[in-house]
This record gives sequence, C-alpha cells and structure tokens, in this order.
Amino acid sequence: MSSESRWLSSSFEDIRGSPMLHTLKCYLPLSTVCFEDEEVKDYVGGSGGGPGGGGQDQPRFLHDELTVNVSVQLGSTAHLHCRITGLRDQSVSWHRRKGDDIQLITVGFHTYHNDDRFSLTYEHPHDWRLRIRYVQNRDEGAYECQVSTHPPLIRTIHLHVVVPAIQILDDRGVVLREKFYRTGSTIQLQCKVADVPTATSLQLAWYHGNQRLNYDARRGGVSVKTELRGSVARSWLLVNNARKEDSGTYYCNITELTSTGVNIHVVPDKYPAAIQQGSRSAPWRLMTVATTVLSVLVFPLVCWPCR
Repeated sequence: MSSESRWLSSSFEDIRGSPMLHTLKCYLPLSTVCFEDEEVKDYVGGSGGGPGGGGQDQPRFLHDELTVNVSVQLGSTAHLHCRITGLRDQSVSWHRRKGDDIQLITVGFHTYHNDDRFSLTYEHPHDWRLRIRYVQNRDEGAYECQVSTHPPLIRTIHLHVVVPAIQILDDRGVVLREKFYRTGSTIQLQCKVADVPTATSLQLAWYHGNQRLNYDARRGGVSVKTELRGSVARSWLLVNNARKEDSGTYYCNITELTSTGVNIHVVPDKYPAAIQQGSRSAPWRLMTVATTVLSVLVFPLVCWPCR
C-alpha cells in the first residue's frame, strides 16, 4: 500500500438507520478526515494531490495578507483562519511565538497544547482554523500557521484581546461611585460598555447586592432596558418609589467577564444636606476635602505673628 494514500471502504448508517456503503478516500498523512469521491479533490488541492494525479501545484495560502491583526473580546471564542490550497503530503501546524520561543499547538488534527481551550477545527474545503475558547488576557500574542514545505509557508496572526470599558452613569451622564436619593424618588442608573468588537454578543445584567434585578423581581417597580449597537452597549435601570431597603451596592455585570458597582443611599427628606452632598460629582468632593485640609494646615502658620 502506498505511503502517500490509502483507499478505504467503510459501512455507515444514514439518518434513518439503514446501512449504506460508501467508498471514502483518506489522504495521508492527513488521514483523520475522510471524504467521498467528489470531495477529495478540493481537500488535497486539485487532481495533482490525489492518488494517481500528476499535477505539480504547490501549496499556497488563500489570503491577501500573510500578517494580520485580529481583535477578539475577552471571554469570547476566537477563530484564527488559515486557508490553504494545493496540499499533497504536507502537514499544517499552528504555533505560538513569544520572542525567540515557539510553542507547538497543533499538527494536522492533533492538539499538543496542555490547555483544552485550544483546538483545530477544519472547515471544508480549505480552512485549517485554530479555535481558542473563553479567550483570556494571557492569550494575546502572535500565532503562526505553518505548511511543511521547504522553506515552510507561514501566516502570522497577531491576536489582541479587548477588555470592555464599563461605567455606571447617573441620569445626567455623570460617572458614579456613590449617589444619594430621597425616599419615594426614582433611582435612575445607566450602564455603558464600550471598547468591544461586537456589542451584540454581550449579556448585561443588574444586581442589587447578590440579587439580580429584572421585571419579575420580588420588589416590584423595577424596569431594565438594554440597547446593543455597534461597539457600545447601554443598559438603563429604573427603581421606582425608592425606600430605605433599596440602599446598597448596585452592580452592572457583563456575564462571565467583568462588572462595576455604585453605592446608593436612600435617605428621608429631613436630611437635605446629605442629598445635596451626594449629588456632587467626585472631583468637587475631593476639592472640598483638599481645601479643608489646606485651611487647617496653613491658617496657624499665617496667624503665627498674631499670637
């Protein structure tokens, strides 16, 4: 039997359960996948790649650029594409390069990485794509798809992991860390998520402490509206008829990615000073504190001759 190719006959069950006999062609060394007769030519790159073919086509990439940048969202699944035609007895492998160090990830359909998030997912007829599930910050870097020609063909993909920027704003668009509301008023919060490749893939949720807030929350009077457009996601939370029990930390959460929180205080009308102070933005409050400290330190020095 030729070392370059092998012909196999195998019995399969169709979807109705009746046995069907198909003649499949398994091309070595890439023998993990078998195709029916009419498909084998596409897989190995033309008539020159199959058994008995006499063509001299050389492997080549079906990409306009051999070095590209790809951005993926933290926690999502990355697909790094490597489309090749004209393969005969050559193998395809994926590597990760860190400076002068090269780490082997896959050869053919076999994975040699100790992280099971990495795998080769072949898409007929040409795409030897590397899949990385649940992308983490540490996955950022350069990945190479190599064909074992002499010299090897190499396509490099620089993977950039995008971490969403998340903020909670008040009804005026001011970034919040703390906010005071009067009893009986409406708590209005907006969550803004930016710097994401595709906002439509996000899942936003609001929490009061550990309790998720939605339309069927036991408290009642809670409404959530979410808008996903382009690279920006927004979600609005309204809590009607605020009461003391509504005080606490509210979180805007991007499922399985990240979150941010704001401290909410619901106080009676008899404490207007607290409400007024809470409505100030953080920079003004810091300026007030700084002015007070300077006054305490400087005033005794200025008045020293007065003693």
